[in-house]
Amino acid sequence: MFDKNFTTPISLLQAEALERRLKINHEKMSEIKNNIKILKSGYNGEKELNYQLGQIPHHKYHILHDLRLPAGETFFQIDVLLLAPNILIILDGKNHSGKITIEKNQMIQETADTREIYENPISQTNRHKILLRNWTERNKLPPIFMENLVVFTRSSSEIIITPGYKEAENKICKSHDLIKKIEELEGYYKKIWVSEQDILKVSNQLLRDHTPKRVDILKLFQIRESDIIIGVQCPECLFAPMDYIRNRWICPACQIISKDAHTRAIYDYFLIFKPWFTNSEIRKFLNLSSPRAAGYILSFLNFTRTGRTSDSIYHQPILFP
Repeated sequence: MFDKNFTTPISLLQAEALERRLKINHEKMSEIKNNIKILKSGYNGEKELNYQLGQIPHHKYHILHDLRLPAGETFFQIDVLLLAPNILIILDGKNHSGKITIEKNQMIQETADTREIYENPISQTNRHKILLRNWTERNKLPPIFMENLVVFTRSSSEIIITPGYKEAENKICKSHDLIKKIEELEGYYKKIWVSEQDILKVSNQLLRDHTPKRVDILKLFQIRESDIIIGVQCPECLFAPMDYIRNRWICPACQIISKDAHTRAIYDYFLIFKPWFTNSEIRKFLNLSSPRAAGYILSFLNFTRTGRTSDSIYHQPILFP
C-alpha cells in the first residue's frame, strides 16, 4: 500500500510558479527554464518508478515516496522506500539519457554532445542505507534487513557496468526489471523478523519525521520581489491582471469570465513568497482594492486562520501542494 503517495515536487511547482510570474524577457528566465527542465526529468523518472511499483500486490509492502529525514543537523532524501516484515528496500531513481557507464568511483553520462561525470549512485544509496539504519536506532525501532537498488527509468538509456563490478550488477537495474529485482530480494530474505504492527510503527514514524524541503525561490535565483507580476492571471491567455467585477474575474484581453481564477494566484503566492499571508498582503498580490472583496474570496477557501480580525493570518493548507 502507498503510505506516502507520489506527488509533484514542491521545488518544481515553485519554479513553474516563478516562470509564470516573470516577464518572458527577464534576465533569469533561461536559467529558470533550465531548472524546470532538470526538475521535470527527475519527476518523470519517479513517475515511471511509481508506475512499476503499482504492479506490486498492495498487501506486500508499505510504500513511501520522496522522504526527507533528519540526520543530525542536516537531512537525507530517499526517492522511494519499501517496507515489509522481512526486508526494507531503498530505491533511487535515475532518469539519465544516453550512454551510462558505472565504475566503482564514478558514473559517466555521454550523449551526442556532452560528457558528464557524477558520483557513483550506489555509493549514494549505500550512504542513505547507513543513515536510515542510524535513524531507526535513534528512534528505537525494531531492526530489519535493508537493501538498496538504483533504478534507471529511461528505457532508451544504455547502461554499461565495468566488468567484474558485482555490486553494481546486483544493485542496478532498468525500471522494467524492477519487479524481478524485488522478487529476487524477497527470495533471499524469506525470514520474517518483525510483525506487520512493527512495520506500521516504522512507517508512521517516517511520516512524522519527514521534513519537506522548501527553498526561498527568489533568493535562489536572486530575483527582486518587485520583478514578480502581480494580479490574477487569465487561465486561458495568462494576461494579468484580470478585473474583479461583481464577484467574477474578467480578462481584459480575451474577455473570459471565471469565478475561481484567484485560486492559482493564491497558490502562486504560497509557492513564491511564504506559507501564510494577511488580508492586506494577498489583496495587494491579487490587485484588489477592497478588503471586503478579499475577505469574501478567502471565506470560500477554508484556510486556517489565526490572530485578531483586523490582522488575521491565513495559513497554507497542510496538504499542500
